[in-house]
Amino acid sequence: MYTYSSFENSGTFILLRPMLFLLLAVMLVLFTALLIPKIRTNLLNGFAVISLSVVAVLVAIQVVYYHAIIVDEIGLGGDPVSLLLFLVVAFFAMLNILLFFTLSFRKKPVC
Repeated sequence: MYTYSSFENSGTFILLRPMLFLLLAVMLVLFTALLIPKIRTNLLNGFAVISLSVVAVLVAIQVVYYHAIIVDEIGLGGDPVSLLLFLVVAFFAMLNILLFFTLSFRKKPVC
């Protein structure tokens, strides 16, 4: 029915799933970078962590929103994996922000 058979799998539209996997990979790389003290102190600052996390969540929201519109228009079923990927991306975005500020405030001595 479609140009490429990879657009759907057993009645579920899966074309936008790789975008969410990419955003999840970015959030996992940022999470790993936050756990390594040398990278956290030399390469990352609060603005970078917050902006990258917010942009990733905004893009994930748009992907899920447009996914829902496309599924509705072509009459396929929704994709629960995409929703779970969005939730995991949002979780890691919040975790990265909390982790950065927790680790950065813990190392500073109180004078």
